[in-house]
Amino acid sequence: MRWFVMAIALVLLSRWSVDALEPIVVPKVMKFAGIHLKFTDGARNRVQEKVNHLTRPKKLFNEILDRTHLFFPLIEKTLAEENVPDDFKFQALHESMLVGDAVSYTHDVGFWQIHKVAAIDLKLMIDHPVDERMHLIQSTKAAARFLKSHCQYFDSWLGALLAYNRGRTGAIKLFPKEYRGAKVVRLNDKTDGYIIAVVATKIAFGKIAGKKKHSTYKLCVYHQGHHGQNLKDIAAHFKIEEKLLSKHNQWLRTSVVPDHTPCALLVPLLHTDVSMRSVLKLPKPVNNLLPKDKKVVSNRRPRQGQSHRIDYAKYLQCAKIFPEVRPLNNNRSSRLIKANGRRAIVAQKGDTVSYLAQLVNMSIDKFLLINEIKKIDQLIPGHIYYYSAKGSKGGVHYHVVAPGEDTWSIAQRYGIKQSALLEKNRMREPEPLEKGRILWLRFIRPSKIPVEYYNLDLP
Repeated sequence: MRWFVMAIALVLLSRWSVDALEPIVVPKVMKFAGIHLKFTDGARNRVQEKVNHLTRPKKLFNEILDRTHLFFPLIEKTLAEENVPDDFKFQALHESMLVGDAVSYTHDVGFWQIHKVAAIDLKLMIDHPVDERMHLIQSTKAAARFLKSHCQYFDSWLGALLAYNRGRTGAIKLFPKEYRGAKVVRLNDKTDGYIIAVVATKIAFGKIAGKKKHSTYKLCVYHQGHHGQNLKDIAAHFKIEEKLLSKHNQWLRTSVVPDHTPCALLVPLLHTDVSMRSVLKLPKPVNNLLPKDKKVVSNRRPRQGQSHRIDYAKYLQCAKIFPEVRPLNNNRSSRLIKANGRRAIVAQKGDTVSYLAQLVNMSIDKFLLINEIKKIDQLIPGHIYYYSAKGSKGGVHYHVVAPGEDTWSIAQRYGIKQSALLEKNRMREPEPLEKGRILWLRFIRPSKIPVEYYNLDLP
């Protein structure tokens, strides 16, 4: 019995890693994106060194290889739809090793390692609830747009590859003119290291990457019914762990899918379940987080005998406008203000977390902690960010939710901690907010009072 178990284990191991154990020798000639590449001896040695570096750690090689079986099918499909050569999937592999939440020391993020400045140019959403750089399909589409634009400029996919790493200006200096429009290119000792690295990645993984089933899952694209829904409910529908669903959708910065996002949800399903769920449409709507019996109140005062009803109109007619902003007499920057009695700074276009933290003489970690954001979050121009601790109570009793608002933006508006806002409104975690919902800002909503909605039109 013991021998049988060991034999089975060896068979399974060989299924996934036997190819990785075979030595890989760099050929003298190969194709990349339709271009015939010829190597000088020096270039070939450089590529071989990179290939050896990728394949020698066998355990790591096989982990990466397994990820290609999971992610390459969707990358290949997206590149084909965008009319970009299939070989560029090896660029994504080189950039991030297909780790969706990878962040480089230069703050490049996601599968394709896109910097936030480039993300804005490529029209990727990187606001607080969503970072499309971590979305496999959206980031691949963005990378494809960049590559097509630069292929047209350089008349070469190889030039586009170099521009992706060096930028157009850098690529102009480094990309030989004789390579433009060439169908045969000779790589030598002076060839840029980025081209060498991506070519080496194709040689190391090319014959086996994405060619088999992933060891456990298949990623299915879930287009419908997920907007405004909680990951917990969607995971329950598919009978998978919420943690697993979240792991494959790290582009989502909250537990609730925003209504405005074009991103599809990526659902990892067991191979045995895929045939049962070939069409990813929910037979029933996922449980909505909003209360089934929505209680709507008007702007009128309570009638006689309605002693338990709160006169919201009385409180909501407050003349104060939030955030309460006052100038701060400071010679360092006119952007430094007092908001809701706390020191704050107004973000401008192009600002980074590190730059604002430097302006206010605060460590990056502390700035992130106070504002309840992450280092990779895109700062929103015109929004207020604090550099003194936020409070636990708002300056008024209630807030009526406007379209597009979420718990984080409301907490920032009143200068209170998001955790305090959630506690006061009996939420365990951020959830989608419907227009008109009344949020409590100073005290915890009593359990006997249901979630209520304010409607100015009701009599």
